[in-house]
Amino acid sequence: MLQFPDSYFEDEVRDGFYVPSMIKRAWATAMDVLCEVDRICCKYNIKYYAEWGTLLGAVRHAGFIPWDDDLDIGMMRTDYRKFCEVAPKEFNESFQIFTFNTQKDFHHFLARVVCKNRICFEDEHLRRFHGFPYIAGLDIFVHDNVSNDAMLQEKCEKTAEYVITVADAIGDGRLNKAQETEALRRINNMLHVNCTSIEDKEQERIQLYNVAESVFASFEHEKCMEMTQMMPHSLYGRHLRIPKKFYEKLVRIPFENTTIPVPAGFDAMLKRRYGDYMKLVRNAGGHDYPFYESQKRQLEALMDFKLPEYTYDEKKVVREADPEELSGYRRYLKDYLDNIERQIEEIGHIQDTEVIKEKLVDVQQEVIDMGNLIEKIKGEGTESVRCLEHFCDVIYTMYQGNNADIKAEYDNVRRILEKDIIEKKEVLILVSKASEWKYIENVWKKYKEEQDTEVDVAILPYFYKEYDGSIKKEVNELGNFTTDIGAIDLAQYDIALHHPDIIYIQNPFDNENKAIGIEKKYYSDRLKCCTNKLVYIQSFTLEEFNSSNEREYKNMGCFCTVPGVVNSDEVYVQSENMRNMYIKKLTEFAGKETENIWKDKIYVKPDWMKNEGYNVVKGNGKIKILFYTSISGLMQNSEIAAGKIKNVLDVFKQYSDKIEVIWCVQSLVDTVMEDINRNLSEQINTIRDKYRIEEIGHICSDRDKDILNSCDAYYGDISSVVQEYRNADKPVMIMNYEV
Repeated sequence: MLQFPDSYFEDEVRDGFYVPSMIKRAWATAMDVLCEVDRICCKYNIKYYAEWGTLLGAVRHAGFIPWDDDLDIGMMRTDYRKFCEVAPKEFNESFQIFTFNTQKDFHHFLARVVCKNRICFEDEHLRRFHGFPYIAGLDIFVHDNVSNDAMLQEKCEKTAEYVITVADAIGDGRLNKAQETEALRRINNMLHVNCTSIEDKEQERIQLYNVAESVFASFEHEKCMEMTQMMPHSLYGRHLRIPKKFYEKLVRIPFENTTIPVPAGFDAMLKRRYGDYMKLVRNAGGHDYPFYESQKRQLEALMDFKLPEYTYDEKKVVREADPEELSGYRRYLKDYLDNIERQIEEIGHIQDTEVIKEKLVDVQQEVIDMGNLIEKIKGEGTESVRCLEHFCDVIYTMYQGNNADIKAEYDNVRRILEKDIIEKKEVLILVSKASEWKYIENVWKKYKEEQDTEVDVAILPYFYKEYDGSIKKEVNELGNFTTDIGAIDLAQYDIALHHPDIIYIQNPFDNENKAIGIEKKYYSDRLKCCTNKLVYIQSFTLEEFNSSNEREYKNMGCFCTVPGVVNSDEVYVQSENMRNMYIKKLTEFAGKETENIWKDKIYVKPDWMKNEGYNVVKGNGKIKILFYTSISGLMQNSEIAAGKIKNVLDVFKQYSDKIEVIWCVQSLVDTVMEDINRNLSEQINTIRDKYRIEEIGHICSDRDKDILNSCDAYYGDISSVVQEYRNADKPVMIMNYEV
């Protein structure tokens, strides 16, 4: 059983794509299935390897492709047969294997291993599988040998096509009795088998599918140089061919929080399939997204009601009336001052000494109350409190029968309190995560520079949820913020008493997130009642998209149609295009009649607000260049790669007074290069050791995302980072090993 940190299940932006918490739970469940498959394969010496998008994800992302949600592995036919035989007896817990032999209406020439064969909301299952109730797992694709004799291979494929066509026609009821009899006779004569007519036509289909698989596996001898996935990638004119030499050796590489075997020849194979496979292509893939959406719809149809979800509340979206200019403790102070002024005016018209003393006692008590209120908010020793203490002394002097200009003293108190407190704008910035501070830092800086504004940064604690939504672990990141921010624990700040003019938030979810939650008293609708303006600032940056990008647009529901966005008075997003996407999504969510509401409240971040760069200190005036070395570049140019890299670094060294080099060596180089090419691996390590000793620049991993994106320009091999630099309008130059 794999272990996942609580943070793994949070929503995350990967390569500009928003990955919701529920997808993370699906990923984790699929990886649990992979862990079980791996255990069985290790026990029985069965070889398997990452296949299709999983292979691409492992190499390019060290995990799932962010916009994909399935897991694929491959096996050769002999290993596949062995696995299908031993797995049912070996599976722990509720794991099951589906093939066309074991699962009704499963018409695929592959195996699917799942955590459970049904949607399950039982506590034990949800606790074990990360709160994911739907059927999830992985597909096992089968590879068969391809004959070196092209004519024999073509005959094999045509025969398999015919058998499958007959099988489906019989299973679907498209053949009459005579046609069925003739087709079976022909297959029996052609393949020397004994297929019979079966009353249950679905069983007859399965009988013929097994014959087709036998045809797939016609060539078992070791002399075959190529292999293929017969159905559907080699039949019907597709003729997929994969050199077996790519798979002669397997190496394990990182995949999310585990490892997965991949063919040592992955670079050449991925190039053959995808061309420039390091280029990010966000296509729709081969199935509905997310895959569990159809299961959810089936469940709702069966239960005849929709599963709970956040819905639009028109009473919360727009303020019913403009808020008062002053509220909270500043309003209390103004009321105190107004009342004291009236009493002082009354004192001026009273002749009776005892009555004057009674009034002075009342005034003094109100002054003391004001001081206590200010100390509660501002602490002791402020100028406002000192002037109130002096005012009390003046009142006492008058009480003793001495003359004093109480009106002049009052005017001075009022001037100081209005200047220092009442007329100052108060701004509260609520943040939970230190990693998101960069998205709101410039807001804080702006208000810090304004003389008439007081800005506070308060850390909003959050908690990780159990599968049932209950609190699993509370988190307070106050200690993760730098001291210059002056952040405080939100428990020290009475929001209702302060009633800030503006509250900025970064967490838009309230409780509408599968992974994290906050205390109910800090939900956006409640915060809105404690301020004149509630503002949400988008705390992530996405690759730009439009509504035709189905997966990106689908996932908008996880961060757009949520309470913090709906309830805020203003919402700031990354671009005009994203503003249009928010408006479109929110209008679909809340109804056409609400479109103008969203147009009025959704804004593009102004330039002064944007500060989404990475916190890497430059300070030396040099241009910072990212030099990227990938496993792909090294494998393609294995004979000359080390010499080229050494020459490049020597050139960089000559210009070290003008440039600072960050050399990123893809983590796969350290993971697999020694197994693939020991000599090249040793050469790269020697060059790196010299680089460190000579202190030409710095070395980082491809997982150090902040450092990767902090440089001014890119040079080196093709990688997923290239697109991010191009998006940021930073110079990009791809290294030519031949020059």
